[in-house]
Amino acid sequence: MWDSSTAAGKPDGASARSAPAARGAAVAAAPGSEDEAAPTESGKLAPVGVALPAGGEELVLTPDAEVLRGEDTTYPVFIDPQWYSPRASAWTMASKYWASSPQWKFNGESDAGMGYCNWNYCQPHDTKRLLYRLPTSKFAGKSILSAEFVVRNTWSASCTAKSVELWRTKDISSSTTWNSQNASGFWIKQLGSRSFAHGYTGCAAKDAEFDVKAAVQEAANGKWSTMTFGLRAASESDGLGWKRFSDKAFLRVKYNRPPAQLKMSQLSMEYGGVCKRPGSAPRVRTLGKINMNGVTDPDGDNVAVQVQALWDAGDGKGLIARWKPALTSYKKSGSGFTLSLPTTIPQNKAVHWHVRSYDGAQYSPWSSAGDPTACYFVYDKTVPAAPTITSPEYPASQPDDPNDPWLDGVGQYGTFTFKSSSSDVTSYRYGINSDPTSARQLTTTGGAAQSVPFLPSKPGLNFITAQAFDAAGNGSEIRTYQFRVKAGQPERATWQLDEEAGATEAQGSTPPRTLALNGGATTGAEGTKGTALELNGTDAYASSDLSVVDTTRGFTVSAWVKLSKMPNSAAIVAAQPGNHSPSFELYYSASLDRWVFNQYETDTPNAKIIRAMAAQPGGVSANTWTHLTGSYDGVAKQLRLYVNRQLVGETALPNAWNGRRGLQIGAGTYSGVTKAFFPGAVDEVQIFDKVITQGEVNKLYAHQPVGDPGRPAVAVFPLDEEAGATEIRGHGGVLPAKYNGGVTTGVPGMAGKAAQFNGTTGYAKIGQTTGPHVNTSRSFTVSAWAKLNTAKPKSAAIIASQTGSFAPGFELYYSATYDRWAFNQYSADTADAKPVRAMQPDGTTARAGEWAHLTGVHDTVAKTLTLYVNGQKAQSVTLDKAFYADQSMLIGAGASAQTIRNFFPGTIDDVRLFARPVSAEEVQQMFRQRPLIKSRWNFEGTTAGTPTTTPDSSEEKNPLSLYGAAELGMGWIDNNALQLNGTNAYAATAKMPVDTGSSFTMTAWAQAAALPEHDMAVLSAGGANRSALEVRYHPDPKHPEGLGSWQLTVADKDNAAAGVKQLGNTEFTDVRDWNHIAVVYDGFAKEASLYVNGVLQEVACDDADGDGNADESGCQDLIAWADDVLTFKATGALQVGRAQGDSPGGYFAGSIDDVWTFQGALSENQIVKLSGSWFDMPTEVPSGS
Repeated sequence: MWDSSTAAGKPDGASARSAPAARGAAVAAAPGSEDEAAPTESGKLAPVGVALPAGGEELVLTPDAEVLRGEDTTYPVFIDPQWYSPRASAWTMASKYWASSPQWKFNGESDAGMGYCNWNYCQPHDTKRLLYRLPTSKFAGKSILSAEFVVRNTWSASCTAKSVELWRTKDISSSTTWNSQNASGFWIKQLGSRSFAHGYTGCAAKDAEFDVKAAVQEAANGKWSTMTFGLRAASESDGLGWKRFSDKAFLRVKYNRPPAQLKMSQLSMEYGGVCKRPGSAPRVRTLGKINMNGVTDPDGDNVAVQVQALWDAGDGKGLIARWKPALTSYKKSGSGFTLSLPTTIPQNKAVHWHVRSYDGAQYSPWSSAGDPTACYFVYDKTVPAAPTITSPEYPASQPDDPNDPWLDGVGQYGTFTFKSSSSDVTSYRYGINSDPTSARQLTTTGGAAQSVPFLPSKPGLNFITAQAFDAAGNGSEIRTYQFRVKAGQPERATWQLDEEAGATEAQGSTPPRTLALNGGATTGAEGTKGTALELNGTDAYASSDLSVVDTTRGFTVSAWVKLSKMPNSAAIVAAQPGNHSPSFELYYSASLDRWVFNQYETDTPNAKIIRAMAAQPGGVSANTWTHLTGSYDGVAKQLRLYVNRQLVGETALPNAWNGRRGLQIGAGTYSGVTKAFFPGAVDEVQIFDKVITQGEVNKLYAHQPVGDPGRPAVAVFPLDEEAGATEIRGHGGVLPAKYNGGVTTGVPGMAGKAAQFNGTTGYAKIGQTTGPHVNTSRSFTVSAWAKLNTAKPKSAAIIASQTGSFAPGFELYYSATYDRWAFNQYSADTADAKPVRAMQPDGTTARAGEWAHLTGVHDTVAKTLTLYVNGQKAQSVTLDKAFYADQSMLIGAGASAQTIRNFFPGTIDDVRLFARPVSAEEVQQMFRQRPLIKSRWNFEGTTAGTPTTTPDSSEEKNPLSLYGAAELGMGWIDNNALQLNGTNAYAATAKMPVDTGSSFTMTAWAQAAALPEHDMAVLSAGGANRSALEVRYHPDPKHPEGLGSWQLTVADKDNAAAGVKQLGNTEFTDVRDWNHIAVVYDGFAKEASLYVNGVLQEVACDDADGDGNADESGCQDLIAWADDVLTFKATGALQVGRAQGDSPGGYFAGSIDDVWTFQGALSENQIVKLSGSWFDMPTEVPSGS
């Protein structure tokens, strides 16, 4: 257990997570996911007593009372049991009397005897021993913190304690007998003995427990799939030692999972750029820092990193680790680390470095283990020096600073400036989260500074690289500039279209905007409407580090305020801070004795203030509610202040700038110092991304919503939280979409429900008078899921649009002329305006009857209009300008000159709007959240024909044909499975269900009929000449009776010269048991993963002394993923039970069940869900994305 204190601290120590051990167990949030809490760096840890009663149906936890009572304990307190308790998978009894007869699984009884029974109720008298096999593959490569073998002693001959021995033995089978277990060497090692007696009159039945930590650790180190334990009486001639034990033996193991292996993409060099393979080693002039980013532990433990650099110094010792700095200090999981390279690195020698992380108990695999390599470079002082990189919006990250800030944000441009000290530099090349390329180049003279705008593409750590070139094309070393970016502004509006059948409108919504309460800020005070936020005027305020509006354009802020006393200094109601000055403040000025709305001329210390305020002081009093509205007109360049709906002052603001450091209510911030606290109450704060009209001011004063007519507020903070809240929550104003004509609601959607439009009269209107939600002359994004009916329309079919008086501001639609998906805007709101269109490229078409994710992005800085289809950029075209379409929005139709037209025939789901450009990575993430089910065969029936087929339960209806002796028989999921004989039986589709050249997922359950002696194919995707991918079982050639592995092979071309990547996973107990196999290919990240039983294996070789070398010579880390993986589009069949070119010997012998394919990469949570669900699972994308 641990408390949630947040002061600086030390490593948490090793820990682990529990996993479901029985069929039907619930699936929790994946470890390390955003849904899972974890201790902070200083969270205090204490042991939790754990008892697992008989049957193993529940855990009984006994928290540390001292932690619960401690004065310095911070709530909430987390009880974090990290255990795994596998039950016996097989058991048997050995009878001396029936010495040659097996007693497999106790002959169907729930318990069996052990010891010598010479009592009258034993006929004949007999001596017996018990043996249990338990799965241990789960513990491979893990550090065992504690382990007990537990079995219930159901009966004893008396209450006199007698000794029982626990041994590790050889494996058992259904043919194990007394004679076979009595052979020399069968009883391998005694693990312990205990004296007890339970189950007799006066001594109730009870669990017997044996400490087996050392034995389970041995199994973990050896990566054993199972262990077999034997129970026998210490004296096999003492009748009082006779006992009976349950068949439900189990291990109770607490273990630590090692940190995740660092990927090459997480490593970079301050001088040298991204981590590079040996063939691309950069030459660097400067020995700067190396960066290790996003170092995580699956248990949330604190982490440290260890680095090694290797080179051949020419001393005869060869290529060895010559720089081995000490383990770093610990940081919380997810942190970044930097280290400075040593000055001892020789010039003009190939050097490579790699890194591993440590959680206090175990190391991760080295970053170079498996498919990746170490990071290579050459130190060369003759290389020109790198340029410098600076940015005011995105200052460089300082990983060693615990207060290293996250900056706003994705979708917000920043300016990056490159400058060289070399006078012969004529150009700069730069890269965005990658190395510099010739496609991104700026010309310069004499190394002068040049700037470029950059839109961060992803939340988290981003980086810019830059390289200087002279006129002869000689390049400098590469400079890397890292900065941290928050998630971008949330959706401006969403219409999920999840209403039930018969709905007349679709409700709109936005994600919440939260502000943290600081100091003496309290909720629940009396407000003008509901409750209000109470501020003490000394240290109380509410804050977020995410700004709300772009203050260079028109915007408005309004609030109801009540001073509790007349302050003697400025009292800020609301402000949007910059680096040094706020970009706006709405406040009371004590020195001027009036309400003020201002902006500073520049974001610099002591900048001049531009104020809109009443002409004369006075008129402000305490304990009186006052309504304030400050508005900036970006066209007229005017600041205006309204007090109680009256315009009291305006002033010119010729050069507005944008504050990007969040939003505050009740205080201001100046060069990082918070002050000017407001004494009193604040209520009903609303912020708009537009200049406001007098009529709208009147509405706000009357507590009426703004919108329809007009654009609603971007953020509304009612401040109606109950007393005691720790944060306040706001939301954006969104108008409902009212249905008209032929619309059917409640139909199946991509997620939940959707709306179906008839293509002739059906549409939804947002804003019955006017209701725009974005300014289409500015940057914005629109996205939706859409599915055309199988009969395509003969004219344009519009999914979403925002209308003008004549022309639409945007249209996301199907073009019948081109038979493609498209996104357009018009340059003017006139009847003769021409569209600027981005659409799918030549040779592609919109596919009817299939869901497509469509995203249109208008970026005014880049002057582009871009369409994405299913996460991939389809086309980007130039758009110099666009107009503001200020009428209504439509879903399922468009409008021209106010006439509704171009109705969409099909289904629409999850319409989203952003008031900013969305990056390609964000589009990919939106698509990833909704993988498409392309097939599911659960083998519950067949359809007669030649050949026989089994149906596809997905909407694709792509049947699987059965060949050879393939048939249906007893299965694992529901009732039946595909039965294959290993010689001529297999199944195949007529068409490939997924595009294997982009992101996809394939899963199946498989069980071998016997221990295979050769490779056997489970799944394959065929091409013209070879398989794009194959999933096989591969026996261990050195140990044919051993575990073996499941393997994935991926090829990058459809020919004999293809490059091939191969992955293996041993995270299973026995190939003869049912195992869940999942292949995930992320085409965006070019990463392939092979999950077995929900686990993506990463097991490092043991290194007890931490010297960087495996304790066991020849040990290989087990890594079940690979990056830099390319695939080709398979054009042949998906085959189940064989692969292209297989001889009959490569066919699968056994059973295969519940085969799924998805277009899109499922998340780890979703794979876990599929592997942990066995009954009545609907054909839906699993939750957990």
